Amino acid sequence: MRNFNANITGRSGAGRSHRMLRATKPVSLKLQLLLDIAVVEGVLFLLVWLKGITDAQLYYYPASIAPLLMLLIYSSAGVYRRFSGHVNRSLNILWAWSRVVAILVVWAFITKDSEAFSRQIILSWFIGAAFAQVAVHISTNHLIQLWMKNQKQTIASLLVGNSRLGAHLAKHINSNPWTVHKIVGVLDDAHIDDEWFVEGLPRLGDVSDLYAIVKKHAIRRVYFALPMSNSHQIRDMQLQLMDLNVDIIWAPDIFGLHMVSPSVKEVAGVPLYYLSESPIVEGARLSKWLLDKVVAVLALIMLSPLMIATAIAVKMSSPGPVLFRQARHGLDGEIIQVLKFRSMNLHEEHGGRVTQARQGDNRVTRVGAFIRRTSIDELPQLFNVLRGDMSLVGPRPHALAHNEFYAGKVSAYMSRHRILPGMTGLAQVNGCRGETDRLEKMERRVEYDLTYMNNWSIWLDVSIMIKTAVTLISKDVY
Repeated sequence: MRNFNANITGRSGAGRSHRMLRATKPVSLKLQLLLDIAVVEGVLFLLVWLKGITDAQLYYYPASIAPLLMLLIYSSAGVYRRFSGHVNRSLNILWAWSRVVAILVVWAFITKDSEAFSRQIILSWFIGAAFAQVAVHISTNHLIQLWMKNQKQTIASLLVGNSRLGAHLAKHINSNPWTVHKIVGVLDDAHIDDEWFVEGLPRLGDVSDLYAIVKKHAIRRVYFALPMSNSHQIRDMQLQLMDLNVDIIWAPDIFGLHMVSPSVKEVAGVPLYYLSESPIVEGARLSKWLLDKVVAVLALIMLSPLMIATAIAVKMSSPGPVLFRQARHGLDGEIIQVLKFRSMNLHEEHGGRVTQARQGDNRVTRVGAFIRRTSIDELPQLFNVLRGDMSLVGPRPHALAHNEFYAGKVSAYMSRHRILPGMTGLAQVNGCRGETDRLEKMERRVEYDLTYMNNWSIWLDVSIMIKTAVTLISKDVY
């Protein structure tokens, strides 16, 4: 261990910190959080004053707890992420502020202090502070944008690497009105007549010209976005730039990988790139679990007459059980038994083969045709949701034989199982339903499933459920 530490010290220099990764947040975001806290506090005590409450000290309790909750909740809820429009920012604020108030209300009930507070003030505080925060965010965004437009000078930046990732970076950096850094050109060994991803930017030279180009164009920031096959060049290029006092930024070629819920974390000061992990962990898992259980119970209560009538109709339509159980892959590939109302006549398939239903399939009963077309046959999966085998929203589980068939043909196919399968999903509300008679259909389904997993939120689940209710009847399902 002594020799190991000595080698590190010798290579990195005695004055270098052992910490490799330093997380930074713009000062503007910290100021925005302080401004949000000030708005929330101000609205609360303004309401107390307008109500004429003499014992204002009672409201010191929520006023002191709310900032702590905001500090914990707002960043994780996406309130301070890159600006993506006033509507998205407003929804994020409303979602985060609702969680803060909900925790305060629940805690007041647990401690039996709820009777001491005015319900009118608490409700008005929830609504008023939400609108005030949205108004402040919109105002500060406009002020910052006006200030940035008045900054005439831009700082030249350079992109190294003609890659899809580089094109993605250049597009967003140069179209971002909030930064004075603008990419002025690209270095790459490919020539313009080759495939050129970075449209609108000139090729300034080869990668070997880096040092000279940085000096010639007074470059102050360099982005390394080389394809993964050329990543070995980064160390040498970084050493070239160390004496030029420029910002050096490395963007790993994530577009060259199939990822599931990618993220960057830190352990012992070392940045760890999570290329594939379950996207629903910790608080997100609890939120999705609560949504599943509450909606499933309500749905079973409301739909019980329909389900009972369907069970009777299935039993009378043909011999056999009411429910059909099929083994499918669940979370992390675990085998689960998925429930459906039986829609086919009893038949036997050989060699583990599972034949998908087709248009005009003579195995489907008349009752079965109706419940398949209206998706009523899927309703027993509400019991799977209550049991914890499935979620209301997620990648649809496929038969085991289909998984084995497509696993070797569709890239990243089995990564669909990193989260619970769902009764409906993003693929289904975008028309990917029914038989997958062509490989392209399954590829499209998997693409939607991975998009869902990488962009999951409670709002996305709710919107998919609403769209599912609208698109239940489809001519493409049989």
